[in-house]
Amino acid sequence: MTKQSRNVLITGGTGILGSAVTKAYLAQGDNVAVTYLFDDEVERFKKFNPGIFEDVTFLFANVTEETEVQKTVEEFLSKFGSLDVLVNIVGGFVGGIPTAELEESRWDFMMNLNLKSVFLCCKTVIPQMTERGYGKILNVSARAGLKGEAELSAYCVSKGGVRTLTESLAAEVMDSGVNVNAIMPSIMDTPANRESMPDEEHDRWVAPADVAKVICFLTSDDATIINGAAIPVYGRA
Repeated sequence: MTKQSRNVLITGGTGILGSAVTKAYLAQGDNVAVTYLFDDEVERFKKFNPGIFEDVTFLFANVTEETEVQKTVEEFLSKFGSLDVLVNIVGGFVGGIPTAELEESRWDFMMNLNLKSVFLCCKTVIPQMTERGYGKILNVSARAGLKGEAELSAYCVSKGGVRTLTESLAAEVMDSGVNVNAIMPSIMDTPANRESMPDEEHDRWVAPADVAKVICFLTSDDATIINGAAIPVYGRA
């Protein structure tokens, strides 16, 4: 029996991890749309992923604004008819600043980018998923979300919030045919991380392509019994 294609929306699908995840879903034969905020994101994706560029639908969206998220989901549904899988990868990092010196704007930036974006995307797609009785949601938390660390308060709180939100959502949709899970990466092997940490043992870091495999599994029908989990993907980092 041929596997049926699913319709997948990936926020932040133009980044290093997002590109790996996009490739993995396309390799499965799924239909994939990714969000972007700046035009150079799309150009960079095309430059480094020329073989799959034509197979991806790009949707402009500021996923920290509810009306933008609603518009994007409407565009997705208009094109594909249904939304089967949502992967929330959009996020960022602010660190190295003691909490007493942290500007309010930087705190808000972390909360909006890392946590509010996940809240808004999940809030928007869950009703149509529960109505259909099918849906898979994967959120990206972080190892830092398990425990507060010095000079990382905003990042730790925002990523810890993603993990807790995932648990709450999973409990709410438990009987509806929808699964909500999260992964917790640590340091991934990306060019930016190698440049910023040149003296570290890079071979201990996790490849984005390997993280993508875990994401694909957690959003597969083989993982239906997993709901509300926060899966470590640290490797040896």
